[in-house]
Amino acid sequence: MITTQWRVSPELDTPRAGIWLGAGGEGDGIWLGTLAEAASGARPKIWVATGKEQVVAVVGKRGSGKSFTLGVIAEGMAAKGDTALARSEHARAVLLFDPLDVYWTTKYGVAPTENREAQRHYQLAKSAGVTDVTFTVEAWIPGASNRRSADPDWFQTLELPVPELGLEEWELLLGVNVMSDPIGQAFADLLTLVRIAGYHISGEMVEPASAFELNDLATAVGAAELEPVYHRETLRALRQRLLSLSATGLFSSTGTAIQDLLLPGRLSVVMLGRVPQSYRTVVVAVLTRMLIDRRSEAAFAEKRLALDPELTEEVEASLHQAVNGGVPRSMVMLDEAQSFLSPGESNPARALFVRLVKEGRNMGLSAIIATQQPSAIDSRILSQVETFVAHQLVTEPDIRAVRENLKSRLPDKVQFASQVLDFSSLLRQLPPGVSFISAADLNTAVRRSIVVAVRPRATVHGGIEL
Repeated sequence: MITTQWRVSPELDTPRAGIWLGAGGEGDGIWLGTLAEAASGARPKIWVATGKEQVVAVVGKRGSGKSFTLGVIAEGMAAKGDTALARSEHARAVLLFDPLDVYWTTKYGVAPTENREAQRHYQLAKSAGVTDVTFTVEAWIPGASNRRSADPDWFQTLELPVPELGLEEWELLLGVNVMSDPIGQAFADLLTLVRIAGYHISGEMVEPASAFELNDLATAVGAAELEPVYHRETLRALRQRLLSLSATGLFSSTGTAIQDLLLPGRLSVVMLGRVPQSYRTVVVAVLTRMLIDRRSEAAFAEKRLALDPELTEEVEASLHQAVNGGVPRSMVMLDEAQSFLSPGESNPARALFVRLVKEGRNMGLSAIIATQQPSAIDSRILSQVETFVAHQLVTEPDIRAVRENLKSRLPDKVQFASQVLDFSSLLRQLPPGVSFISAADLNTAVRRSIVVAVRPRATVHGGIEL
């Protein structure tokens, strides 16, 4: 229920189409919630525009509604057909990295149930008119060994292509440093032999290959080129680590094609909660790199079709094939982003997300990050955020991180009941489900940050306590 106690000035004008956040106008968008401020007329709906690319941050301490809000956006992107949740003339693919394994339930619309808490969510959704909606969702488990007997049959198995892994990812997986650790140095030389130079096993020459598996690497540890350089125990330890990685079922020579993960109008949830943090970082890094690389190819083909007046029929046909078979315009969502995007030591996931938020617009890629600790996010990423959705925060560093990255001016005055609140007090007193939103683009004559009540979920919230 929306409280009537938030009084904010100057009062907003109310556009007929509701209040839209982000570039792209009043076209494609997701219904996020309702203005929670006292107003002279009916409270307008709040929409997040999805017609053009943008970067969004959803922040808030645990229990404030941060993950709930990310789920509201995700389900809006995955809703089938014309619904109250979203307007989507040009559907996008959505890739959601889920470290808590709570978003797979987005496949299921809310329904009457005997569980008290789940029934409460259903009643809220029914009162908001967001029931009886269907959703296109797939969930991906990283590695066959991480599947469970209780998993639904529709869960998919994700594999990463071994040749796509960079040295930083190998360092995380093997727990080594390729510059200073003997095992790391041996692995770097091994990779060069397998990819570029070739090697000898039992007197036989093995030619370099662009496609190879972990077992191929483990076999190549016995290369004649390595034996005189590294101690036998070093090579034995390296082989054992490679075989242990192979046993996870997460890696293969070709991996899961990024095109299989990304289809317009579908939410693909990568369930990271079953693997260690080092593996999570590798999954996020490799898939983000593949997405950027493949999407840039399709985006260039789209631009040539739209802008190049000298195309022959043959070239035009090949470009159409590249677009139709390539990666579609996509949105990447990352929950618990502080675990992946904090400043400090080199991190392949962070480096790729910096590139994603800086260059993604040119490729047709949007990004949404959610975090409990905005102060723990690399400043290069926060600087690219165009819409901040802030739920309750209590620590001064986190509040300061939001204040320093506001995208629209603060209200002149915010009053809750009889109390006039400054910015820090406002964020500390936001109740669950209410957010303070600052957007660079806003379709109102009065351009300021706003207080918003997030709408009820139309899908089962995997984070509720049963």
